[in-house]
Amino acid sequence: MTNADSLTSRFWKPVDNTPLVIFRILLGFLLFFQSINDIFSDRVRTLFIEPAFTFPFMGFEWLRPLPGNGMYFYFLLMGLLAIMIMLGAFYRVAMIGYTLLWTATYIMQKCGYNNHYYLIILICSFMCMMPAHRRLSVDVWRRPSIKSSYCPQWCSWFFIAQFGIVYTYAAIAKLYPDWLSGRYLESTLTSNWIRYFLCYIGIIFDFLITPLMLFRRTRTWGMAAACIFHLTNAVVFTIGIFPFLALSAMLFFYPPDVIRQLLRWPELKPKANNASLTIWKKLAVYAMGIYLLIQVLLPIRYLLFGTQPYWSEEGFRMSWRMMSRNKSGWVYFKIVNNDTHKSWIDEPEARLNYASLNSLPGFPDMIWQYAQHIKEIYAKEGIHNISIYAVSSVSLNGRHPQPLVDPKTDLANTPWEPYRHANWIVPLEHE
Repeated sequence: MTNADSLTSRFWKPVDNTPLVIFRILLGFLLFFQSINDIFSDRVRTLFIEPAFTFPFMGFEWLRPLPGNGMYFYFLLMGLLAIMIMLGAFYRVAMIGYTLLWTATYIMQKCGYNNHYYLIILICSFMCMMPAHRRLSVDVWRRPSIKSSYCPQWCSWFFIAQFGIVYTYAAIAKLYPDWLSGRYLESTLTSNWIRYFLCYIGIIFDFLITPLMLFRRTRTWGMAAACIFHLTNAVVFTIGIFPFLALSAMLFFYPPDVIRQLLRWPELKPKANNASLTIWKKLAVYAMGIYLLIQVLLPIRYLLFGTQPYWSEEGFRMSWRMMSRNKSGWVYFKIVNNDTHKSWIDEPEARLNYASLNSLPGFPDMIWQYAQHIKEIYAKEGIHNISIYAVSSVSLNGRHPQPLVDPKTDLANTPWEPYRHANWIVPLEHE
């Protein structure tokens, strides 16, 4: 057997599916809570119903929220699908449906962006392919023939690798002056020693939690640290379901028989791997390798731009730079009619709600998108030949405010180049 065949065989080796089944139940509950909480916390109203204009990811301008109160029903549907996931009822349909609906909400509105929402997309996408409904599910009650106590080894490997990447890059992202000096937390915590303690304990935890959980002798200490760390974050920073999602994923670091013993379930005998190594199974191994390589490269793509991602936002999203910067400031737009040479000021407050206005000043891509939106509005009014200039003043982590974008750049007639640095973003001034 070649090394490739050996890896493929281990990749598809049948193992106890207890961690996967329990995780499915916990995930379904957390997704239900996320969907319902988004409704009652006013996130649905402020991000999807109230704004006359939302900020979708580039290339997805066609994806808009449902009109009227449609987004409330949209999130209620996600809540229903989450319950079905938890119960394992029509699991594949529910999991695929929730993944598509959640991904659409992520893409159609960048205001209130959160790395954790991106992580939910990744986890749900892979859960669509996992046989997480083969036990403790309505689907087994409906079709007893599908019942199984096993799943492929890759199901556990995915979670270990994915969360290992998240934690490692979260630690690396903290190795910058504003975090190391405690500056980022100055607006949240006034006590110096508490601020420094949390800053450095965060780095240590993120760097060490994966290796601690991988080894039997240190796993108990790692789990205790994870509980303290994540539950503290849940209380202090109110960051949604991520702390509980991360703790749920710790199941995959434990041998399934340990979880069975805790649940007092009977021991499960190992199952022989007698399945043939088809070409599709071999391709699946390569596909997983490519996926993980992309996950490793995405967080460092900011190097292509040669800028400070905390300021320019270039390469910031999908890079696990969680809780790493605060921005505050304002922006307004100067409009020039190039035919009449008349100019006037367009205030975003006249068109956007609080949630959008709170995000707009700190994100160059959103400032550019809003300029394009204004251009479309005036074009409908018969004013086509215009220039639009953004005048901004933004503070990063309490620094002295400065312009984020060049007020002399005509954003209405400047193309967006996603793979190149936007030279109209003003560099962060050194103090």
